[in-house]
Amino acid sequence: MKHGTVVKSELLFGGFNWPSTARLPDGRIMAVCSGFRLAHVCPFGKVVACYSSDEGLTWSLPSVVLDTPLDDRDAGIAVSGERVVVTSFNNSRAFQRRIAGRDHTPAERALIGAYCDMVSDEEEEAYLGSTFVVSKDGGVTFGKVSRVPVSSPHGPCVLGDGSFYYLGKAFCMEDEHGCFAIDRLQSISSKDGEQWTPPREIPMPAIDGVLFCEPHAVCLGGKSILAGLRAQDRKGMFTIWTAKSDDGGQSFGEWKPTGFDGSPPHFMRHSCGAVVITYGRRKAPFGQRARISYDGGESWGEEIVLRGDGLNWDLGYPATCECGDGSLLTVYYQRESGARHSGIYYTKWQLPQRQ
Repeated sequence: MKHGTVVKSELLFGGFNWPSTARLPDGRIMAVCSGFRLAHVCPFGKVVACYSSDEGLTWSLPSVVLDTPLDDRDAGIAVSGERVVVTSFNNSRAFQRRIAGRDHTPAERALIGAYCDMVSDEEEEAYLGSTFVVSKDGGVTFGKVSRVPVSSPHGPCVLGDGSFYYLGKAFCMEDEHGCFAIDRLQSISSKDGEQWTPPREIPMPAIDGVLFCEPHAVCLGGKSILAGLRAQDRKGMFTIWTAKSDDGGQSFGEWKPTGFDGSPPHFMRHSCGAVVITYGRRKAPFGQRARISYDGGESWGEEIVLRGDGLNWDLGYPATCECGDGSLLTVYYQRESGARHSGIYYTKWQLPQRQ
């Protein structure tokens, strides 16, 4: 394995978190994330992109591709031909003020409060929600910020016919008690990444005390789709449940727990047909993990430790793409010892030999 840096900074607004990655039609690799942040929760995040022309060994400086007056967070990406869809979501000024009062220093609270005071009601109404931008030229330029009703960290996947399929939670904000008024899983589809179908309800598990969120899906070929959900409770469970669809994502079979110690899921289908799942482990030893399935997610191989040197739980959201030689590139966020902020890092690795 080879490890390296996509982007990091020790500037005051130098936090980078929650990445995704994909290969562009010209062969470059694009990594997106939330960047230029003051903290894990702050109103200053923007979605930025870094590009690599050498299979992930070196990266461009970050460029902003999606920026609203609110906190632009988890960045997803999906590529179909020259169309590149980059997704995000944000939260309200009231949420920012509540978190600032709980987690930030007096100076940070004053800064966040002053910034939120400058954002108008009209601006919040125009941008609050699950957002996306589309490039029609292979990731070079991006259009205006638009909204969809669903959200997930790594964004849509691409189906066999080149259309986009977005499995996400119905967007909603936490209330003052940290609860969600809406707790529904939905899917939307698009042929061009711009116009999306109305949301379709997808049943998900319902277990008292367990939160299901942050889904991701991958096309296995034809109309077969594999999906995963982050599952957690207050007792320390932090794992992944999966389900499959045989009708192009209109419906899914039974959701089943994987038992993996880590989440949320990101799926990638390798050119050899193997499915790669990556996830962050938020218990010691902290780090990034992967597993391989050769039967469409019915069973998974042994856990692969990509990184086991995380400082604490604040890391993860690994996402993987295939390099030109069939090797794998996984990007993720974590913090180095002594660093002010988290950065985006990569691991290059190979599929293990099939037993």
